[in-house]
Amino acid sequence: MTQQVRFPQAMQSLLAAAMLLLPLALSAATKTYTTDTDFDLGALDGVNHDAPNNNQLQLNRVGTTFPVLWIANAGEDTVSKIDTNNNKEVARYRTGFGPSGQAGFVSHLGNAYAGPAPSRTAVDIQGNAYVLNRHFDGKSAVLIKILAEGGIDRNGNGSIDTSNDLNNNGIIAGAEILPMADTNGNGYIDAAELQDERIAWARRVPDGIAAPLRNGALGRSLCIAPDGNLWVGLFNDGTYYKVASSDGSTVSGPHSIGLTPYGCLVDRNGILWSADLGSRLGRLDTSNPSSVATFSFSMSNYGIALGNDRVYLATYSGANGRPFARFNPATNSFDTPAGASHGALGVAVDGSGNVIAGNYSSGGVTKFAPDGAVLWQRPAQGGTGEVRGVAVDANNDVWLIHRTTANISKYRGSDGTPLGVFPIGNEPYTYSDAAGFAARNITNNTGTWTAVFDGGAAGTAWGKVNWADLVPTGASIGVQIRSADSVAGLSLLAYQPVGKNVQFAASGRYIQIQARLNANTDGDSPVLYDLTVNSNNLSCDIDQNGAIDISDVNAIRSSIGQTPAAGDARDANGDNKITINDVRLCVMKCSKPQCAP
Repeated sequence: MTQQVRFPQAMQSLLAAAMLLLPLALSAATKTYTTDTDFDLGALDGVNHDAPNNNQLQLNRVGTTFPVLWIANAGEDTVSKIDTNNNKEVARYRTGFGPSGQAGFVSHLGNAYAGPAPSRTAVDIQGNAYVLNRHFDGKSAVLIKILAEGGIDRNGNGSIDTSNDLNNNGIIAGAEILPMADTNGNGYIDAAELQDERIAWARRVPDGIAAPLRNGALGRSLCIAPDGNLWVGLFNDGTYYKVASSDGSTVSGPHSIGLTPYGCLVDRNGILWSADLGSRLGRLDTSNPSSVATFSFSMSNYGIALGNDRVYLATYSGANGRPFARFNPATNSFDTPAGASHGALGVAVDGSGNVIAGNYSSGGVTKFAPDGAVLWQRPAQGGTGEVRGVAVDANNDVWLIHRTTANISKYRGSDGTPLGVFPIGNEPYTYSDAAGFAARNITNNTGTWTAVFDGGAAGTAWGKVNWADLVPTGASIGVQIRSADSVAGLSLLAYQPVGKNVQFAASGRYIQIQARLNANTDGDSPVLYDLTVNSNNLSCDIDQNGAIDISDVNAIRSSIGQTPAAGDARDANGDNKITINDVRLCVMKCSKPQCAP
């Protein structure tokens, strides 16, 4: 944190004299972020510097997520990316071959139970999306990863070819969706067939030379574990597979769970909770997949949500007349809290622990307090109808997915005010964690701060990032960087993790720094007090702590008259002498005003 430092008159004179040397040498590129104003130069996502904890970053108390929804369109084999701040569809990606005329294309508009028929989506803590094709065509389930930014320049043209809203009308159609053809006729998506370069990979589950094809098994469950890897449930087999998020390869499985997987979520302890298209809830320990259990209750469940140390199951036939039942893992018992009476397919929990259930048949929605009391209830907005899924966005507003009318509707989270109905693809069929809310607030309680700093010159060599923090046991702060000669070029590059005050190699005029704060399993947040980024100019940094301050200046001043070795950090002007000129140059390179430590 910033300290107030007083300097003797001699030091003030030295500072003034150093100004005269400004034309002689450029200051190293360095920036320290420590005040609220500094941190506001970056993007705060799930973190804050709110009072009383100003001038530091910590995780939000009220959960949030990315301002994006990922909705699978089962009738046309695509997935839509929705900007939830501007209420617009900004991209649409194919999960099956198309459009008409492309090899392998199968038309089944209006039928969510034919062909690849994508349904479940999941979003990781970086914002990357995963969509699972159920495959009612008898083939194995296929899992697809779509990158939140950047891509893979497969055609080598120097840009990322991807779906965009070319006419800015908020609807993706026609040429705004890139085609995909089954060029080798094997019925599955191969890497060479991916035309949209935001799609990282498409792999069947299970996959691998030794893995048998699980034809007709139906991929109906998808969730993310704390380690970032995926768990895919095959309905007809009653099994789960662990899949690597990096490349889609099958890590382990099959792991039998004793029910028909129909949606899943993983809690912060690594316990996978699986809905069943019946009256059971499954429990699987992802660190020990042979440890499984099932629990029964009188209901017909569907969607699943986590929150308040409970598991929530939407009940489309009503559980004792209620839209959801909740399960307490501490007592292995179910209950149905008082409240509205209607069936539900989709259920979600917001950042304050409130529970939202869609009205399956009428198209409306009800919001409940954690104790089950009704906070508000709203009817369907015009032209909607059946609610297949419910999602909570970054502002804790509520979205409903309407399968039969090919649209989605939005309600203000605080009071249920209707905020509009928006078109989407054919037969939208998502009721899983479409915004990554559970992944970011339950599975991994996390948030990020991301900033871009201009080094002032192309090819700037970057050297170290240093930071001050307070990290409770089990929590963590991780920092990663990427650099390019243009801001636009940053998003095309992968981040590289860096250690605290550890030398690294990167170059480019601009450096992007991302600090990720992760709470421990008790919900305790780490604290980031300050962060300093430095170019790879080691002169003047005598103690090699990633910052130049009064201690470095004093060390050089006390060495005046000595003969430096080659590369000595005290020889700032490189004249093979340590003189008052080196002191003056290093004063100009100080990381903070007045060379404060």
